[in-house]
Amino acid sequence: MTSTKQILIASLLAMGLGACNAEVISPNSSESGEAPTPEPMGAVPEIGTLTFDELDLSGCGMSLWAPGTDPRADGIYLFNGIEPPDGSTEGTMRMKIDGSIVKFQRTEGEGDEYYGQFNRQTFESLAGDLSAEVGTEVTAEGPDPEVMSVEGTITIVGSDGQETTVEAIGDAGC
Repeated sequence: MTSTKQILIASLLAMGLGACNAEVISPNSSESGEAPTPEPMGAVPEIGTLTFDELDLSGCGMSLWAPGTDPRADGIYLFNGIEPPDGSTEGTMRMKIDGSIVKFQRTEGEGDEYYGQFNRQTFESLAGDLSAEVGTEVTAEGPDPEVMSVEGTITIVGSDGQETTVEAIGDAGC
């Protein structure tokens, strides 16, 4: 009986080793035996927060942050200043994406205008690898007549089409 068990075990081991060394052809592999080239999968852009110390812009514009947070303590998602009088839009908006501060320029603005902002704004990073869609609505005038409360969404799209959307609140004014 011992010899039958030994033969059975030896047979199972031989089949297992053979299976481990066998070439597996998946539906995506070619007949030539070359491994298929995987399609690159980009990372979903991560929207971070900026502290006020990190911003190199100030003055009139719009700041957006996560609902239920304190922008002074927890930071903001974005700041978009009013475009300079010469019409240059280069780098009026800042966000922190994947841990780095990214400068954006507005490429489109639609809807009601308030303090240099629009209900729907599209931005492109100066590097050209990210776009931002910012949709906001004025919800109330703030305690200061020069400030309005806003709420909306921010969507960041990477060059590979991966995107992230966050809800935001904030203010616009001077």
